[in-house]
Amino acid sequence: MCGICGILNLNLDPVARPDRIGSMTERLTHRGPDSEGRFLSPYLALGIRRLKIIDLETGDQPLRNETGAVTLIYNGEIYNFRELRQQLLERGHQFRTHSDGEVIAHLYEEKGSDCLEDLNGMFAIALWDEPRRRLLLARDRAGEKPLYYWQGGATLVFASEIKSLLEYPDVPRQPDFGAWTQYFFHGYIPAPRSAFRDIRKLPAAHRLLVENGRISIEPYWRLADHLRPPHARAIDRRDEEAIVIELRERIRQAATSRLVSDVPLGVFLSGGVDSSTLVALMSELAPGQVNSFSVSFAEPSFSEQPYSSQVARLFRTRHHTLDADTKNLREALDAMVDHLDEPLADPAVLPTYLISRFARSEITVALSGEGSDELFGGYPTYIGARLADYYLRLPRALRHGLAEPMGRRLKVSPGAVPLGLFLQRFFAHAEKPAAERHLIWFGMFAPDELERLLAPGWPGPRPQANPRQVFAALDRVLEGAHPETALAEALYLDFRTYLEDNLLVKVDRASMACSLEMRTPFLDHRLVEFAAGLPVALKLRRFRLKYILKKAVEPWLPREIVYRQKRGFSVPVAGWMRGELGPLLDEKLNPEKIKRQGWFDPAFVGRLLDEHRSGRADHRKALWTLLCFELWHERWMPC
Repeated sequence: MCGICGILNLNLDPVARPDRIGSMTERLTHRGPDSEGRFLSPYLALGIRRLKIIDLETGDQPLRNETGAVTLIYNGEIYNFRELRQQLLERGHQFRTHSDGEVIAHLYEEKGSDCLEDLNGMFAIALWDEPRRRLLLARDRAGEKPLYYWQGGATLVFASEIKSLLEYPDVPRQPDFGAWTQYFFHGYIPAPRSAFRDIRKLPAAHRLLVENGRISIEPYWRLADHLRPPHARAIDRRDEEAIVIELRERIRQAATSRLVSDVPLGVFLSGGVDSSTLVALMSELAPGQVNSFSVSFAEPSFSEQPYSSQVARLFRTRHHTLDADTKNLREALDAMVDHLDEPLADPAVLPTYLISRFARSEITVALSGEGSDELFGGYPTYIGARLADYYLRLPRALRHGLAEPMGRRLKVSPGAVPLGLFLQRFFAHAEKPAAERHLIWFGMFAPDELERLLAPGWPGPRPQANPRQVFAALDRVLEGAHPETALAEALYLDFRTYLEDNLLVKVDRASMACSLEMRTPFLDHRLVEFAAGLPVALKLRRFRLKYILKKAVEPWLPREIVYRQKRGFSVPVAGWMRGELGPLLDEKLNPEKIKRQGWFDPAFVGRLLDEHRSGRADHRKALWTLLCFELWHERWMPC
């Protein structure tokens, strides 16, 4: 695991300010504390900070091919590197190291930029082809590893994190107000935009090629190409049994491939079906030797300690539990303000950081269960997609005269699964188009709420005047897809937006802040493609989430673990805001401060605070989104 950066003159003239590659590289030390490498030519500068995982002795970067014509720096892990290395050796290639990254340089010799299709792993790659004067940048299929870039005239600058780009003096910090509007809706900023007007994210599964002074960006893999086609034949019982057997084997292969490491390795264990499955498979290979790590909260509805402890005892892991309280959560909040150089309104980043810091004293690599919910249908909002089909069959008068007023009167629990909050949103937006209502259910401020939040002085697009600005992800995500139902559409949408631009950002920044590598077996692209081709009826069976996945893992886990209610990895934010976090909210969302800023309606923000504190409403999502924005803005934007 590493951090990479570079500067290229597109015209192959001398690079302006080549000395800045030093400070850009140093800014990524947390991603790679073990070694530093550089490559310098008159028109190109590359920098790398390395966290040593595989080939500790000879695997330092940059890496080269036999002739030195190809130079590579990269961040990530290639899990099939041993098979690729053997194939390349048989075809006459000569290796200088035993690292996983060197196979990329040799594979590029043979296949050019198409080499990406052979890689099974997580990666952000920068590869320089000297004879062709070509630069290749690329990200893995799911977007586990980040890559940002900026172009100014003939200069291209790229890096693993925005903070490294900002070390190059020509990169401006101008705000992208359209992206900020998207943040307040989604709670994150969808690729390819960033919080800064001139800085872009390279989207997942894309490659950027620079050749002959021109930049081209294109996908090399599309999830849409693997979706089950509409009107495919029905699945019978024998088909289902065969799918269960194959799925079980694909999960095993994906998990096993991610256990290759020359440093200590462990797993984050919540006691849910995904992380417990990983523990079961790891324990098959190393009985009694698996290091597992959990976070415990004092609030019973948030704490999963009873379940994680049960799984740890069953598989005799070396289990470690961190007790999270408001003191260390506040420490995590302060730390993540420095590491999140874009606003992110996912409070789970705090326990992810705490458990990463906690685990780092024992291990260097951890496995985690991200991706399973988006592939196999694990979120309660997917039940909403099914319920909406039934709800919309009711007479309009009944919906508007009875159901919706009842939904508005529901009380919202402060617990981890606030059913009332979801039902309120369900009734308010169920009649919207399927993709739009799903994004609203998942999002922070609904478009009408966002319209009330933004003051007349907001310099970005208004959500009502230009709704496509809010739903910018829709065209990019759904183009070429063939969803069978609203549920299929929601699953596809979440994989390409919420997973890529929220969950994987959270995991990467929180773990890398602690120099800990995170691996996600459920995002093995072979497993992803298999899951994408399954009918949605096998993912949500009636109202049972993850039906086919749970059938597949039944032989490995107790039924009470497989079929328990999903809670998610969250934080007791609602109560925290009414208590210890109150002074910080008062400071950052002070009406006078909000009024001076001129972007938000101070009366609306004040009403959110008052209603939440009094318990008349639960505005945890809205208030946390605002707080995270204000903290980010103070840290990263010029006054």
